[in-house]
Amino acid sequence: MSVLSVMLMCRDALAGTNDSFQFDIPKQALTRSIIEIGKVSEISIIVPSHLLNGIKAKQLDGVYTPKQALEILLRPTDLTFRAINRKVIAIVPKPKDDSSDPITEYSVEELVIIGRQVTGSFLDRTDLHGSSPIDIITGHELRISGSQSVAEFLRFIPAVSGNSTSTAISNGGDGTATVTLRGLPANNTLVLLNGIRINAQGLNGDSVDLNSIPSAAVDRIEILKDGASATYGTDAIAGVINIVLKKEYDGFQLEQYYGSSYKNDLETASTHLLWGKSGDKGAFLISAQHFDQNGIFSRERSVSANADGRPQGGVDERSTATPNSRITLNDGSTVTLDEATINTPTPRYRDATKDDLFNFFSQTSTISPSLRQSVFLSGHLALSDTSTLSLDASYNKTKATITLASTPIFTAFESEPITVSRDNIFNPFGEDITDVRRRVLELPPRQQENTSEAKRISITLDGLLNEAVWKINGNWSRTSARESVANLLSLPRTAQALGPSSNCPGTDLNGCQPLDLFGPLGSINEQQLAFIRSSSSNRGVTSLKGITGSINDSIFELPAGPIQAAVGFDIRREKIESVPTGENALSENIGNPLGSETVGSRSIYEVFLETHLPIIKYRPGVYSFDIEAALRHSKYSDFGNNTSPKFGIRYRPAANVLIRSTYSEGFRAPSLGELFAGDFQSQLPLVDPCSTLVSIASLPGCIGQTDDTRTQYLTTFLGEPNLAPETSRSYNIGIVWTPRFNKDLHISIDQFNIDQRNIVSSDAQLILDRNALFGDFSDLVVRDTNGEITNLFSPFINIGERKISGIDTTIRYIYKFKNKGYLNYTLNTSYLQEYAFKLDSNSPFENLAGTFEDAANEGSGALPKWKANTGVFFAYKIFEFNYSINYISSVSEEIPRSRTNERRTISSWVTHDTQATFKLGKRKNIKLTFGADNIFNKAPPFSAAAFNDNYDGRTYDIRGQFLYTRLVYLY
Repeated sequence: MSVLSVMLMCRDALAGTNDSFQFDIPKQALTRSIIEIGKVSEISIIVPSHLLNGIKAKQLDGVYTPKQALEILLRPTDLTFRAINRKVIAIVPKPKDDSSDPITEYSVEELVIIGRQVTGSFLDRTDLHGSSPIDIITGHELRISGSQSVAEFLRFIPAVSGNSTSTAISNGGDGTATVTLRGLPANNTLVLLNGIRINAQGLNGDSVDLNSIPSAAVDRIEILKDGASATYGTDAIAGVINIVLKKEYDGFQLEQYYGSSYKNDLETASTHLLWGKSGDKGAFLISAQHFDQNGIFSRERSVSANADGRPQGGVDERSTATPNSRITLNDGSTVTLDEATINTPTPRYRDATKDDLFNFFSQTSTISPSLRQSVFLSGHLALSDTSTLSLDASYNKTKATITLASTPIFTAFESEPITVSRDNIFNPFGEDITDVRRRVLELPPRQQENTSEAKRISITLDGLLNEAVWKINGNWSRTSARESVANLLSLPRTAQALGPSSNCPGTDLNGCQPLDLFGPLGSINEQQLAFIRSSSSNRGVTSLKGITGSINDSIFELPAGPIQAAVGFDIRREKIESVPTGENALSENIGNPLGSETVGSRSIYEVFLETHLPIIKYRPGVYSFDIEAALRHSKYSDFGNNTSPKFGIRYRPAANVLIRSTYSEGFRAPSLGELFAGDFQSQLPLVDPCSTLVSIASLPGCIGQTDDTRTQYLTTFLGEPNLAPETSRSYNIGIVWTPRFNKDLHISIDQFNIDQRNIVSSDAQLILDRNALFGDFSDLVVRDTNGEITNLFSPFINIGERKISGIDTTIRYIYKFKNKGYLNYTLNTSYLQEYAFKLDSNSPFENLAGTFEDAANEGSGALPKWKANTGVFFAYKIFEFNYSINYISSVSEEIPRSRTNERRTISSWVTHDTQATFKLGKRKNIKLTFGADNIFNKAPPFSAAAFNDNYDGRTYDIRGQFLYTRLVYLY
């Protein structure tokens, strides 16, 4: 076959050429440029490769109709374009004279019109408007956003809410970045790279680390906002994010970016190199990026400077582990050093007050410094007129450094409680003491360093068999991650140093040195620190290898068009290994508990079927009516089988109106971490109802009033190999309208519903609440004789149900000026009507839409009812200007430890971003950009329930006004 045929038609070809689109096509082979015009404008273009061999096309940047774009690209050639019929445009030779007809000279019988696979389908479609809503974020939109990472851009997508992570998460973060569609956990959103699954993050991960994707090589992002288990299998309950990397480039590009906040911190520098070569038989490109960003400390922003949130409407979250120890004696009194007597011969102690607390925010980082380096290679080669071999490979290295407050000691609440002996030489009270709380400021703040290396390779062979399109892909991805934490304390050595002096003589400098927790700051000297100082490290590796294959074709012709069908298979092997490493691997620490070992693997075998049936076309009142269906059967080696169906309809009462609806069933297989995780301990920021409610006697799980100054509790997480998969049902209905009176206006409204059951959770706060309020989980909550929690076990279990519903709206409008400038307006909104959750069949639903509960407390994060962004882009000759607004509506939160369960409102948040670009040079091949994010320096709203920095770093941005410049050179 001598014809490369491409696609994309949702309306008549001739009519479609009158609509305007934003094109951002680099200098490359003419064949590829014409294909890109078809992709963007969604029209069918037949590209005969024998006519275009060796022809290069110039860069095309701006808003044009497809007709104008084709005229510009074909003007220097001997080619033109014509309509073959009402569906297809063909590239043909220019007429030799007025009497000749290029269409009659062109053999259309030999053409095979194929389509393009879009996220959510294995069919080669000629209509990108399927029954499921898909947002396609182009490279142009990514560039004008100013974002330097995929995660940074996705944070303000309206459909994204809840507990996404990034380097803005300090305590509890690990330098990775995830995305959460519809407020569901990150493991409910399937992230693909070029349509292929990739492995999860390295340390006990069950979701993809977006920081491991070479962001400089991203060509576009496709977001499927619908359940897609019938198409892709597990994890696609909330939707799919397909990150498509560049495939072809002809030339050289150098980009340098620099930015910093209004306080001259968070300095960010990024260098990107791109080189590519394309020809008639194939193409090759290489992309490399170096990204370096400094951090911000909590103390450097007013909202996060103090853990005492009372002045901002919250509560005092400062720590009871203070530089001068808080000591609880056997008579129940709590004392601390009297500062006025510290320098006297006989220091005295006084009763501790609720103001004797430590502001640990004075030491912590709120945005961690990060370093990313990546290399991406892509190439394809035409093996024949009907088959192509493609290869993608990438290497990505990341590093993030998180600063945590100096290690605290809570002798009564460590994993192994410590008793300060009456015979300790520094103990002035003459009695054994079980509860001493001390912040060891003699040690520097804890330094947590997270590094990872991600390697991926994907090889694809595709082609035509008669008129069928087939594809087979082999892929391998592996991430090796390491986390190390310095400036910790060894638990057994600290216990020995606080025990009887006979067990710790202090005479050998290499042996035990008695520990002084009773003196003022500085009483713990270097000899004592040398004995108790420790560190920890964990290493994790995840990998995925697989092979997928599919074939699709038109199998039968109906009056309304051909029936399309695709069948395929997917076989993959997943592995995870996470183990403690280093000289202290088997020793428990204070400040970062002993890491756990997680080792597991599984094999997955899947087959799938998809079909598209055109039922009615070109009848009165029915321009077209189609049915879509898909089915996937999965067999897992560790929990069993699953079958997921999907059905969709597309009804066009007129050519410019589409009504679409889908029903799908989905599932999420328990992750390897959830199944095989070893015991892992952490001090979680939880609220014990026994410390906050007045009627303690009426609570079955409470022995008595507990310490209301405690903010963290030792929690042990456990894997569960007998977990069942989560299941879901999704319903969607929507309308897409392009008015006849203005085809440059596009409006879509989609209503979504997700009903999820059998949720896998390890919710320590829920277990604690149920234990106190109802006496449940008595085997998981361990209390001492006074009712204080000494350990809380939080295994992964199948619980509860979620019901989520809402409405997405998109408006796009392009206005072209007579002087060839244009203006592009966009509006995207998402309204979360319901986010209902219930624990079990006997519990009522609680609607969490419009609320915030911190992820550190095992909550769902911020779930604003409204999230929106809107923007205007203007271009004229050598000048481009973009202005955008991001909006997040207010949410309510429960004030921690309030005795009446008092709630407050976290205010709405609006930020404004702007960017201006100038095209310089004779060939306009130099682009100079100046940009400002959050130009009015809007601080994130205060949150009383946020564990990190008094705001929700997963939803809002603390950096304030951020200025940047970018220089791009094209050759």
